Amino acid sequence: MCNRIVALFAVGCMILSGCATYNAGRLPSSDVTNFTNMQDQDGLKVAVKFFEARDSKQIFGVGKVHDLYQPVYVAIDNRTKNSYQFAKRTSINIASVPADEVAKNCGFSTVGRATTYGVAGIFIWPLLIPAVVDGVGSAQANQKMEADYTYKEIKDDRIQPNGLLNGVIFVDKMKEGQEFVIRLENTNTNDIKLFSFKR
Repeated sequence: MCNRIVALFAVGCMILSGCATYNAGRLPSSDVTNFTNMQDQDGLKVAVKFFEARDSKQIFGVGKVHDLYQPVYVAIDNRTKNSYQFAKRTSINIASVPADEVAKNCGFSTVGRATTYGVAGIFIWPLLIPAVVDGVGSAQANQKMEADYTYKEIKDDRIQPNGLLNGVIFVDKMKEGQEFVIRLENTNTNDIKLFSFKR
């Protein structure tokens, strides 16, 4: 009997070690001069990086992001005397996907994982513990993921003189050579500056 309890405890510990956790890296530098894909129009500098699968997994913690979306890192450095407005809805030529939606679609399955342990727990009661723990762990990992993706998403904002704006825009999968255009509006004169990049 004692050996059976020890064996069940060991199985439980092994299962617990596989619980969902969220670990992600940092975004690249906001220094536009670090990017090969950078354009400068009269002191208004914009850099873009299309994340590949490896970058995406390291920065967003899961490979599923790159499988479903094209994350695009944007850094804007305003070295002019004017302010420029950026808004995801009007400043890019491709519809963006909100970060919280991306996180929901790429998150850990709480029901599937907990159900697997729960069914086994009907026959081996100690497995009910990892069912609860893993369900809670997955939910917490998903909350961390959503908060992190929202934090990394570029904000709709006015870029003041000598100001910086950077972050990620999530868009649907892009084809090789597809154009990604950023449109920045001078808030003083309403003049438009267009920056075009190719995937």
